[in-house]
Amino acid sequence: MNYPFENDTSAVIKKLARKSVRFDKKKNLFCLSAIIVAVAMIMMSLLTVQNIIYQNQKEIEGLHQGIFFDITQDSKEKLLANEEVKSVGLSCNIKTVKENSKELSLIYYDDDMLSLIPAFDGKYPEKASEIAVTDAFFASENKSPEINAIVQLNLDGTLKNYTIVGIYHDKTSTAYPVFVSLEKCRELRGNDLLNGYVWLENADTLTKDEATEILSQISEETGLNNWTVSSYYDYVNTTLSFSNYAVYGVVAAILFLAAALVIYSIFYISVGQKVAEFGQLRTIGASKKQIYKIVLKQGYMLAVPGILIGSIMGTIISYCLQSKGWSVFAFIVSLCGACLFGILLVYISVRKPAKIAANTSPISALKNPVGIVNYRTHKRHRITPVYLAKISFSRNRKKSLLTILSLGLCGVIFFLAASYQSSFNAESMARYWDMKYGDFKISIDLENESENLDALLQKEYFSDYVKRVGDIEGVSNIFTYATVPVDFSTDNDISDSTLMLGYNEKDLASLNAAVLSGNITDDTELVVSDPERIYDVYHWKPQIGDTVTFNFKNHSGKTITKAFKIGAITSSNDGMGGYIFRMPENMLKELAGYDCTYAIEIQAEAEYQEIIEQELKLLVSDNRDVRLQTLQDFIVEHQSDNRAGFTLAYAIAAILWIFAVINQINLTVTNLLSQKQEMGTLKSIGMTNKQLEQEFMMEGLFTTLIALLITAVVGIPGGYAIGIFLKNAGMSTGFVFPVVAFTLFAVAMFMLESLMTILLIHSWKKQSVIAIMRN
Repeated sequence: MNYPFENDTSAVIKKLARKSVRFDKKKNLFCLSAIIVAVAMIMMSLLTVQNIIYQNQKEIEGLHQGIFFDITQDSKEKLLANEEVKSVGLSCNIKTVKENSKELSLIYYDDDMLSLIPAFDGKYPEKASEIAVTDAFFASENKSPEINAIVQLNLDGTLKNYTIVGIYHDKTSTAYPVFVSLEKCRELRGNDLLNGYVWLENADTLTKDEATEILSQISEETGLNNWTVSSYYDYVNTTLSFSNYAVYGVVAAILFLAAALVIYSIFYISVGQKVAEFGQLRTIGASKKQIYKIVLKQGYMLAVPGILIGSIMGTIISYCLQSKGWSVFAFIVSLCGACLFGILLVYISVRKPAKIAANTSPISALKNPVGIVNYRTHKRHRITPVYLAKISFSRNRKKSLLTILSLGLCGVIFFLAASYQSSFNAESMARYWDMKYGDFKISIDLENESENLDALLQKEYFSDYVKRVGDIEGVSNIFTYATVPVDFSTDNDISDSTLMLGYNEKDLASLNAAVLSGNITDDTELVVSDPERIYDVYHWKPQIGDTVTFNFKNHSGKTITKAFKIGAITSSNDGMGGYIFRMPENMLKELAGYDCTYAIEIQAEAEYQEIIEQELKLLVSDNRDVRLQTLQDFIVEHQSDNRAGFTLAYAIAAILWIFAVINQINLTVTNLLSQKQEMGTLKSIGMTNKQLEQEFMMEGLFTTLIALLITAVVGIPGGYAIGIFLKNAGMSTGFVFPVVAFTLFAVAMFMLESLMTILLIHSWKKQSVIAIMRN
């Protein structure tokens, strides 16, 4: 069979492409590396995100849909009488007690709640002297889990013997829950009010609004008014938000661009080196379409193993990052996405070089093979290593430009990541969000359930603390913070529970600076913050003069209902945290009828700080309801919280650097190999090895210098924008140039280029001039 004269020449195209792939091993290695890294990162990202979502959904499958607070056993029967209610469980987080080095969380569960606990041996406590614990409790005591074991604990102020009648097997837990009986719960709380967790019929078919409406109807029928919707519907249908898609889209686009630059550059250089070969194929009858298919086929031959290896590597990395939540569906979807990404990557990258090869004419290919340079325009110049490097760089402009773009993209991303880290200031963040003025903070946890927080506030710990702290030597100032748990409703029937924050003189500057509309005066009743978030959550646009009604409990436990008009609206940057309502502190305390301070900040003179810290620790040592934190505690916490962001930013920069290095190595090696004969000619007329090294070194340094210039020109404005963003978010004092990171990056790039050039030139030193020119 004579293939060239057949209509179907796919076998010939495939054979030529396969031979070209086998011959160009260097090109294959570079292309495969780029495809593998890009596909692995996409596979890892897709699979990890889906596994996290699947795991979250799996964990909340048995979660309740609503909570009714402060109910009794009789109230539970009322709830169960409703046909929309599937089941009700009673429980109570009683309190936390310290036992040696452990903090024991005392909890009551009824039978319905108990049935939800997996891997539970024994029975549930029925007597006041019976408890159930987890494996972690025994691990901390260096004992083996044993039913009917007797332990001595101080749960109610007196050391007593308790019998362990049940064990919850959870060896991974680091907490120490202790389950007690209803009898013991009543002893510790002084009442039989519990929280009722409600499961609705066909809950998975309901939306959050539908579930809210059902729970509201149940509340009206039973008279149980203190209730809320659980977080079930916030997770059961968890999907990626638009912002999530935008972030992943940007990351994917960056990876795609970086990998495409590498592959395109490699194929472009390869096609340029084979102009004569393509011209010969055109001479014997190959069409443009056939040449195009040959080059494109080479790309697909590399894509298949690259996608396969990249998918395997991405899967392994994803498993190391997120070992839970795996499903066949998530794997198939991620694999399809990674394969599509890889195929598009190769097609788009190879398409242009394939067109260049297809448009090669037989005459031009044989007449002007690649590498021939017209030196006539340079005859008046003195030939030096620098001049030779300059003309070599200029005659390979497109190849150099591709490498510069790849290196520049890597440098810009690295610079932005370094700017983020250098500009971020954990102390600024701590001052903005946690402790504005002081060095120490004594506070109640605002994450407590509303009835617990009410009870803690009404103990009025801080009235005494302010006096006692003020007597400590070295304390220069004390700042107070007040709040009251409230239920609010608006004229357009929006209702929810939140905290009303009190503001005083120290807060006025930041509040006034953030005012969007209205004015904060002595007569202002209510200030509303962050209207954008309010609209996102409640679809309500607060306006000056709107009325908001609040329900809250006073000191005697009576529910007070009072309406206030909005006098000012501030942005989220008003310096008072994430809650949406503010009121003058003196007005708040007057309405509540008690000192509703939840935290105090203590400003100390520098030389007394260690002494004051010890005094404060002693002051709160016998009070389990409050906690003492230092400014340094908050700084360490914010550094830890943002470490993941730094790691991600540098990880992306490192991946791009791999692509850039592949491109840089390819360009450097290709240039040196293509100029080997030229180098032999120059040596034959007297150029030394040292001068040749200088020429090629200069040529590589031109590329690196321009890439670093792009990094600086684009990166500095971008870094400055990041610094301003962090400053506005209270996370920085402004842009800080990443001197150390940028210097290390520049040195690494120069060293890599120099090392490659020296190694290649050194390998040719032992060859004779004739051998070099023949090769």
